[in-house]
Amino acid sequence: MRPTRAPYIGLTERSDHYWMMRPLDDEHNDAVARFYPYGSRQDGSYPIHHGVEFVNPLGTPVRAVADGEIVVAGGDQIDVLGARDGFYGLVVVLKLDRAMDGMPVYALYGHLSEPRVAVGQRVSAGQVIGLVGETGAAEAPHLHFEVRVGANDYQHTVNPELWLEPRPGYGTLAGVLLSNAGTIVDDEARLIIRSASGAARYETHTYPAVGVNPDPGWLENFGVGDLAAGNWTVQTFHRGQLLEATVNIVAGETTWLEIRLVR
Repeated sequence: MRPTRAPYIGLTERSDHYWMMRPLDDEHNDAVARFYPYGSRQDGSYPIHHGVEFVNPLGTPVRAVADGEIVVAGGDQIDVLGARDGFYGLVVVLKLDRAMDGMPVYALYGHLSEPRVAVGQRVSAGQVIGLVGETGAAEAPHLHFEVRVGANDYQHTVNPELWLEPRPGYGTLAGVLLSNAGTIVDDEARLIIRSASGAARYETHTYPAVGVNPDPGWLENFGVGDLAAGNWTVQTFHRGQLLEATVNIVAGETTWLEIRLVR
């Protein structure tokens, strides 16, 4: 899905598609955990992350992010939905009523303690569909959340932070890191993102060449949500070059950033 040898062309137009509400309400922790973002390997010892995490206590209600139909509800020991059988434990997959350019869109909820829906059931946005758990390959209670476009399988994930409606006062950053020849850098560059005040500091990585995908509406190779509105500095040291850019994050929107190596 992503060009790595030919010069990056991108899109003539980009626009937000925040079709999904948060899978947890604001009475609970509805912020994406920053320690293991989409497309990263955490400290290098974890598998490439195909989704994002919401850390909440066991039994926290999990909600439908949009109107749609339940296509999976139960264990993943037979129907493999992740890296291997039993990877997500108890799982719910919601197929949205809306499609992107004719492609179906799915939301996956992993590691549940209990699904509260059945296959074929129609649900509305905000409806409780399960409870936070730690089934499958989970080290502690949390919700693993994925967005899949085109097919309901592990190879069709995209960054959920480009689909989840930002929390009030927060926005999203998406962009590309390019070589000096204008091709996508696909060797997982580390990015440091700091608020202007220095009070907030996050790390992420550009996506690897295989395993995860850019969003069809953005064609990014990095993306970070839950950034407070205002100025942020993005810094990377890659291939012997230190690059830095300042961006203004707008609440409720995605800000685009292109960084290019100079040699």
